[in-house]
Amino acid sequence: MENINYPAPKQEYKVLVRCFTFNHSKYIEDALNGFAMQQTNFPFVCLVVDDASTDGEQDVIKAWMERECDMSRAETIDIPTSVVIIVPHKTNVSCTFAFYLLKQNLYGTGDKKMNHIYPWREKCEYEALCEGDDYWIDPLKLQKQVEFLDKNPNCSLCFHNAFYESSKLNKRIGKHKIYSKSQKALQEHIFRDGGFIPTCSILIRITVLEKMSSSSFPSNCPVGDLKIQLYASITGEVFYINETLGVYRLVASSATHKNRNNIKSIVSHHQKFITWYNDVNEFTNRRYSDLIDRSIAFSEARIARAQGNYFIFWKKRYWNYLNSLKITTRIGIIIGMFGLTFISKFGKLILAKIKGL
Repeated sequence: MENINYPAPKQEYKVLVRCFTFNHSKYIEDALNGFAMQQTNFPFVCLVVDDASTDGEQDVIKAWMERECDMSRAETIDIPTSVVIIVPHKTNVSCTFAFYLLKQNLYGTGDKKMNHIYPWREKCEYEALCEGDDYWIDPLKLQKQVEFLDKNPNCSLCFHNAFYESSKLNKRIGKHKIYSKSQKALQEHIFRDGGFIPTCSILIRITVLEKMSSSSFPSNCPVGDLKIQLYASITGEVFYINETLGVYRLVASSATHKNRNNIKSIVSHHQKFITWYNDVNEFTNRRYSDLIDRSIAFSEARIARAQGNYFIFWKKRYWNYLNSLKITTRIGIIIGMFGLTFISKFGKLILAKIKGL
């Protein structure tokens, strides 16, 4: 860590809730209310790290804090990277907040943002994730997940279902498609590019995170959640709780969605996935090479689809990807496959005739 005296907890907590947020001024109150409503028989602390938002989010956070927290007991600490306010909730005696109002944006700076989190892990047993534009809807969410991990020491991580909510339509438009019952998650689903487990549903043992950090497990994953999920699955069990306890908000300006239609971004994103999967393959001594090869095939297929290279889908290697798509999308790709094949063969005939003249 840098030579900064990062604040550390003065007591032990069962759960550390990690909330990274940037330019979520419209949504952050939903996240904070979801944390504050948790009913638990253990203490938990919510670390809310605002990455120097430019849309007034820090003002929204301060206003919420003044309304909902016991400011007479607030501790304010000024460090080079952030103003830190540690304060208990006004009515929920189990809930403490630590607000980090960063002075400059630390996106893409490696551990510089995580350095604010590490000291708290030393006094906590589990870590829950929820980004600033997502939120929890069940007051027993944390209690249910903690009870499950307490009773199942072989389980590294547990998660649940989440609604999809469109920020544009301001309504829920469906659910995450996972399993129809509570069960152990299959590694073939976890290995596939991070879209399987909703971020706001993750509860993981901090010992697993510390073991990952101290190992040489590849850190160059383009989706941080997937790195956590995959490592948890190779060091223990990952379990799905068949309840819908949170909301994953679809925000057009979010990092996940804003480059979805940008060909260059799609290609770069999945090339990074391929590099990371190959690194993971080496780290695990090729123990999961079949699963990793299938995941790499999915990334190759996404690159080909973005570039309009439908010829690739004639190869059996990419049929699993085709079968994972909606039927309408699949039909469009198949039409493209036949169309390009026809054009290619027709073009060769024309060229042959021209050469014969």
